[in-house]
Amino acid sequence: MGAPAYSAFEGVTDAGERLADVLREAGVTEVDVTGIATDYCVRATALDARRSGFAVRLLGGLHAGVAPDSSEAALAELASAGVEVTA
Repeated sequence: MGAPAYSAFEGVTDAGERLADVLREAGVTEVDVTGIATDYCVRATALDARRSGFAVRLLGGLHAGVAPDSSEAALAELASAGVEVTA
């Protein structure tokens, strides 16, 4: 819920809780990320998960980029941010 955004971490529940808080309350420490638009929403969600302190793994074969150059740049950025990018 909330304004349209790229990152799942920008949304809130009906009670106003943010995703990072909901995950922490549930004892989650690691997040696997998949989806469409490696270079947009997948990138934003994975980076926000890292900024929120979660270990993050981008599952290979389960995401697709919009454009080759921006997808390659996104994957490099994610890896340098500490996201585990699997093949």
